[in-house]
Amino acid sequence: MTLLIHQNIHNKLDFFIKENKIPHIIFYGPSGSGKRTILNEFINDIYQNDKQKLNQYVMHVNCAHSKGIRFIRDELKFFAKTNIHNKNNNLFKSIVLFNADQLTIDAQSALRRCIEQFSHTTRFFILVNNVNRLLKPILSRFCNIYIPIPHIENKNISLHENFKEHLCSNDFITKRNKWLKKKLETKGNFKSIQTCINLTEILYEKSFNSIDIIKALESKSFKKENKYLFLIYFDKIRSQFRDEKLLMITILNLFFLRKNLNLENILEM
Repeated sequence: MTLLIHQNIHNKLDFFIKENKIPHIIFYGPSGSGKRTILNEFINDIYQNDKQKLNQYVMHVNCAHSKGIRFIRDELKFFAKTNIHNKNNNLFKSIVLFNADQLTIDAQSALRRCIEQFSHTTRFFILVNNVNRLLKPILSRFCNIYIPIPHIENKNISLHENFKEHLCSNDFITKRNKWLKKKLETKGNFKSIQTCINLTEILYEKSFNSIDIIKALESKSFKKENKYLFLIYFDKIRSQFRDEKLLMITILNLFFLRKNLNLENILEM
């Protein structure tokens, strides 16, 4: 479902592209307002949906993932100073910073210096919920665009909530869960470890994960104490796995092929 929202903001961004005068921009506003969607469309328009240019000239950084001053000084600076081999002199690189308000003061200061140094070849785009957490010297170098919660059907609705309601109205989630339960109830899928592996490959390709399997198995009828032991065991082991498919295979193997295994003994290991 396509929603016609924030048209005035889209018009302003289109004007920047048309006039070939694209500034550094901060998109700020509450979660679910559509900041990321607007920015993604803007970036695609700048590079005319050219995947090669998007991969080569756009850097996405989530500052919530422990990005400190060292990252700003090294990786971000290295990307910003690399040359662009293109006949179009108007082409520039773009650095997109999500959750930049979570950077430390030192990291923000380093970011400010990086912006000053590479503004002639690089544009910086920042997405934050709270613009007041950014240093004033950074704010003064950006065009600040506020993205409000969209007004849909005479009420303010978060796009996250609207998306979930749209999925539910189409019975997408219900059909998806029924399909998974049907697969888990088909005995032929659990004749051996190889059949478990094959099923895992199918589930993984359809974007299922270990949490989805656990939720589907919770509805199955088995002793209450075994159910809690199984959930405790899963909670204990999942942090030890770095491969989602391997964790899914382990769950299916334990639940369907090793039903008589004493989970209490495993929990004591």
